[in-house]
Amino acid sequence: MVTMLIGIANILLSVLGTLVLIHVVLSLLINFNVVNLHNELVRGIYTGLEALLNPIYRPFRKIVPNMGGIDWAPFLLLITIQILQGPVLGFFAYPTLY
Repeated sequence: MVTMLIGIANILLSVLGTLVLIHVVLSLLINFNVVNLHNELVRGIYTGLEALLNPIYRPFRKIVPNMGGIDWAPFLLLITIQILQGPVLGFFAYPTLY
């Protein structure tokens, strides 16, 4: 039972990490005018990702101040996901190894 919950948590963290990467790449493409928000598909994907990820970014944005227009919240979230997926979930999945 615990192993199944750890597996589900690991999958959810992987999906969240993938969504963060998609959001970062899409925002860079928008900022460099490679894709345009006038495109309905791009606007829909971008606003959906913003609505989903901004509440998750908010605690990280409170910790790290704004540094010249660079948003460090996605980077910190990806580091947190890696920490949770590695040692923390590994400890609960295989406690005898630690």
